[in-house]
Parts: sequence; C-alpha cells; structure tokens
Amino acid sequence: MLKKNHIARWWLLVLLVAVWVMADAQSHGHSQWLQLSSNELAAMGQKDMRPGQPKDTALMCYTIVAGRYERSMTQEQKAQCIDANMQLWRIYYYDYYDYPKCFECLSHARDIAAEAGIDNANIAIGLGCMYQTISEETGNNELGAKALRHYRDALATAMRTGDLLHADMACTDVLTMSLSQGGLRTVEAEWQKYAQLPTSPESGVLRRYNRLLHTAYSHIEAGRYRQALATYDQQLTLIDTTQYSRLIYFTCVQKAKAYAQQDHYQQAIATLERPEEIALSLQMKDCQLEVWGLLTDYYQRLGDATARAHYRERYLALRDTLNNYHQLASVSEAEARSEIKQLEHEMAEVKHHREVMSIITLALLGIVALVSVFVYFLYRKNAALKRSNRSLYQKNVEMLRAEEEERRMRRALQASAPPQPSPQEAEASETVKYRGSTLSDNDKTELLSRILDVMENNAEIFSPEFSLERLAALADSKYKYVSQVIHEHSNQNFNNFLNEYRIKEACKRISDIEHYGQYTIEAISAGVGFKSRSTFVTSFKRVTGLTPSQYQRLARDDSDSGN
Repeated sequence: MLKKNHIARWWLLVLLVAVWVMADAQSHGHSQWLQLSSNELAAMGQKDMRPGQPKDTALMCYTIVAGRYERSMTQEQKAQCIDANMQLWRIYYYDYYDYPKCFECLSHARDIAAEAGIDNANIAIGLGCMYQTISEETGNNELGAKALRHYRDALATAMRTGDLLHADMACTDVLTMSLSQGGLRTVEAEWQKYAQLPTSPESGVLRRYNRLLHTAYSHIEAGRYRQALATYDQQLTLIDTTQYSRLIYFTCVQKAKAYAQQDHYQQAIATLERPEEIALSLQMKDCQLEVWGLLTDYYQRLGDATARAHYRERYLALRDTLNNYHQLASVSEAEARSEIKQLEHEMAEVKHHREVMSIITLALLGIVALVSVFVYFLYRKNAALKRSNRSLYQKNVEMLRAEEEERRMRRALQASAPPQPSPQEAEASETVKYRGSTLSDNDKTELLSRILDVMENNAEIFSPEFSLERLAALADSKYKYVSQVIHEHSNQNFNNFLNEYRIKEACKRISDIEHYGQYTIEAISAGVGFKSRSTFVTSFKRVTGLTPSQYQRLARDDSDSGN
C-alpha cells in the first residue's frame, strides 16, 4: 500500500528546492507553486498537455500534486492524486519513453485507488498499454497476454461502474490485442456484453468505431480483405477530424497491413502517407518509428532499394534516439522496488512515529539550510561556467563563419585564376620541382592550396579510412611533402590536422538542428569519420574548448531562442 508521510513530504521539498535553484533563469516563480492548491496546479498542467509540445510545466505541476498524497486525505483529494499520477504516466510514456518511470506512476495510482476503494479503469488501460508496447518491441508474447488481461480488467471495471468513456477506450484495446492472442473468439464474452450498449450520436463516435473495428477484424480473420478494407474506409469517414488523429493513424496502419497481406505493397505504401504525416506533425516518435519500419519492409518487397535505404536510414536514426530513453529491462526491477518500498513504508509506520518524526524534522531543517547554502554557491559556479561555455561557443560559431567566408573568397580567386595544368602535366612538373629533399616556397604555397582544396571540398575526408597517403594522391603529390607542408602550415601532424576539419564539420552538423537535431553525438561522430567516441570527445574539446554535449546543448538553446 502506498504510504506518504511527513518524511516523504520533506524529502520532496528538499528535492524540488535543489532542482529549481539549479535550473536556469527561466525557473522564475517555481518555488511559489508549492503554495498553490491542487486544483490550480492541475489546471496549469492541463494547459501544458498539448501534443508535440514540451511538458515541463505539466511535469512539475503533476509531480507536486501526486507527491501530496496522504491516507488522511478525502476521497476527492485522493482521486486528484490518482489523476496526477495518470497524467505523469502519459508524459513519461508519450514524450520521454521512460517505461520504468511509467510503471512507477501507474503503481502509485493503483495503490492509492486500492487504499481508497476507488474503481479506476484508466489505470488498467495504462498498464495494458505499457505491457503491449513492451511486448511489441521485445517480441515477448507473455507480456502481450498480460496486456490483454489488463485491458479486460479495464473493460470490466468500466462496465461495472458505468464509466462508458473508458469502456469504449478499453474495448478498442481489447479487440486490437486479441489479434495476437488467439483471435476475436478469445474475447467473445467481453464483446457480447459491450455490444449490448446502445449506439447513437449521443453515445459517441468511439462506440460506433468499435463496432466497425470488430467487423473489420472479423473480415480479416476470414480472409475477406476487400470487405475489411471497405470497413476501414467507413471508420476513417466516421473519425475524419483532428480530434481523432491517433485513431486515424491506427486505422490507416491497419488498412496498409491489410493491403500488405494481399501483397499489394504499392497500395500499402500509399496508405501510409497519411499516418506518416500525422506522426510527424504531432511528433509521435513511436509512430514515426512504426511507419518507417513498415515502409522499409514494403519497399524492400517491391525491390526499390533506393526508397528502402531512405526509410531505413530514417528508422535507424530515430531508433538510435529512442534507445536513449528506452529502458525495457528495468521494468521488472521497478516492480520489485515498488513492492519493497511498500513493505518499508508499512514497517516504518509501526515504529515510534512521533519520536522519530521530531528528530527527523529537526535534522531535515538543518539539511535544508545546508542544501540551500550549497545550492546557492553551486548555482553561482554553474552560472559562471555557463557564461564561459557560451563565450566559447560564440567564438567557435564566429570562427566557422569567418572560415567559410575565407573559403568563399579563395574559391572566387581560384575561379578567376589562369587555367591550371592537367594532372599529368602537374605530375611531370612536380618530378622536376621536388627533385631532392626540399620544397621551394612557391612549391609549398601551391601544394598547400591543393591540400586545402581537398580538405574543404572533398567529402572523402569524412571516411574513417581516409589517410595521409590518400590526401597526397588527391593533392597530386607525395605523402612526405604533404606531411611537411601540413606541419609547417599548421604546426601539427596529419591526424590532428584532419581531425580539426572533421570537428568543424561536426560543429556545423550539431548546429544544424533542422537536419541533424535527431542525431545522437555518436551518430554525428561516426558521420564525420571518427571510429572512437573517446577520440572524438578529446579532439572536440581540443578544437572548441567544449565537450560535444555542451556544444549541442548551446546550439539547441540558440535554435530555441531563434538565433
């Protein structure tokens, strides 16, 4: 049973104070939020729940409301805590893809509901949704069966309590999940009860949608694909508004899969255009991943290697990003920790509560004072470090702009210069010029010009296999002359010279949020030719004075501020 006492409340206060003070200047007024009522915080959080938008305010508001739970609360206040945990679950599920945190929020909501004797079908829907997602991503059919059990519980609870909205939502999930768990026959009893509910304009769109969904799945199971496709079209006509974007996405994907089951891959690909557009416009990364995965498969079956490579590249880049959030293996550990935490709370309540509370309260007051002083000095130090990093970042940006302008001018001069000799003539001339062991100043100047031309205009330098010998070949010279000119020009060896160009290209890509915003540091590092993350980080720090992560954070700050 979830038990929040005064100790937990004090620790929440300490945590919030530390987080808010260490936040940047935009954290104005957050400390005052603790004084707001739960209704006011919930209203603020709801305004921040727009699809595809950052949920920082909502996360803060609902965390405070959920953290206020106490057994002495009224039923209405407990219901608010349940709703706050469910809102947190939505944020962690749809925006952060943090499944262990999702389970923690759902567990808190479930425990509060059990303690208060509140029937809440939405909790079971959330648990089913989470286990369904994990089942699909890991191929674990047992978790799929667990998801179906939660959906069934949700439907039964909603029907019993007259919560018809969540009954409609749970029925959609029950029907969909049944396809991978034995077919519609396995949920026939639930369907028969649900089918008795009236369908009319007053009953809502979702109930009529579910009837069509059951019909479509019946056709699919019987191999009547033409009738199934016609039923999907009826569903799309029924829900063709922005209010039902996720249902439109889901229905189009099911329709595309029906086409694919008939080997009609062109029609399947055309059908996926709309769900792809919805997923991109609402920034639903999980849906983008699904659509691009399907398109990769369908184009491969059509033999279109170019299109397949395009969508596979997008799929892998996005999956690389999502892997930073996914922690699927930690879910079972989170469940175990939840049970241990419950036991610890029950044991702590048996002890001498009042004596322990007075001692802990005094100790925590001292901790709060110490933490406040520490956080203040840490904040000052972080602020100075931010200013220093910002200055370094601006210098690098200005340097890159200046170098780009210099290159532009050099190209203009080269374009107006007399025609250069052919490679054969240059090689013959070079044989004469470089006879011996030294180069004249003119030789060095000409060779440096050719080296810089390769480094600035040939993407081959971003290949991991690019070498001094290859640079010499591209510059129509010998590698020892190229090495000599590089050292005299830049006072560094070839590897550092090459890495400097690669780092500058990495800086450009990191700053190009529109095209590379979804790429990880590892992906950008590999894209400019580095085989090792440690080498990339070391070189990046040497060239820019910043780590790649610091540079990326500053670039995103600039992009968000419109600079």
